[in-house]
Amino acid sequence: MSKTIVGLGEVLTDQFPDYEKPGGAPANVVYNLGQLGNEALLVSAVGADETGRMLRTFLAKNGLDTRYVQESGKPSGTVKVTFSGSEASYDITQDVAWDDIRWNPGLQELASRTHAVCFSTLSQRSETSAATIQRFLQAVPSDCLRVLDVNLRPPFFSRETIEASLRLANVVKVNEHEYADIEALLGQGDLRGLLLHEFGLRLLIVTLGKNGSRCITADTDTHYPTQPIDTSTGDSVGVGDAFIACVIHHLLKETPMPETMRLANRYAGYVASQQGAMVSFDPQFLSEIR
Repeated sequence: MSKTIVGLGEVLTDQFPDYEKPGGAPANVVYNLGQLGNEALLVSAVGADETGRMLRTFLAKNGLDTRYVQESGKPSGTVKVTFSGSEASYDITQDVAWDDIRWNPGLQELASRTHAVCFSTLSQRSETSAATIQRFLQAVPSDCLRVLDVNLRPPFFSRETIEASLRLANVVKVNEHEYADIEALLGQGDLRGLLLHEFGLRLLIVTLGKNGSRCITADTDTHYPTQPIDTSTGDSVGVGDAFIACVIHHLLKETPMPETMRLANRYAGYVASQQGAMVSFDPQFLSEIR
């Protein structure tokens, strides 16, 4: 039986200096999970505007079910992306459609049959969307994989949102800078112990950029290196989303963790070699990753 995987939060357009592409962390994760052959659905909202129509069309053309992408009276979301070297910076438009994701009975039904769900802190910057996302997470089955992909974008986070999100997750992905920020924000000298024991996480993944990643459980702390890749024609946008999508795919398949991390690093490297977050894949490459 196929597994139902849900992404909760923003879908938007990334506005690069010379072009625009669809983006938004949860949407990127769902897109990549779809590319890997899963039933992946996005719970989000777009405006009744040209950008919203473009986003719906793009998702549908790539085989994604858009029935849970709501239409809001607010404009579709946009992000202005700029670069300093290879590092991206983001200017995120406020009070947009994905800040207005509303609860409805269809979401209750979807939650009841969800095997894995991915969400972020940024998606919860508004009270409306935060309430919907947290209600969905509370409605999923007890054995559902609940993956928090931390996304700290000042000023769009608070201690309350971070703590609530950590308590609703059983898997967390965080980069090394966000790990330090959360440790300071929560006033914890032992964030690992807090997350794994008090919050009951199954798995904590700390990404280290070019230095790979750490996979931390209650009993282990293992470092996995990245693989050499050519990023001269690509960028860093959406690479972490691709990585966690591949991790989710293989966690559901119960792939051993060393192989999961090897494949996820390889998959993320492919995305880093291209422009934008939602890239086209070579079918042979996908068959090797799946």
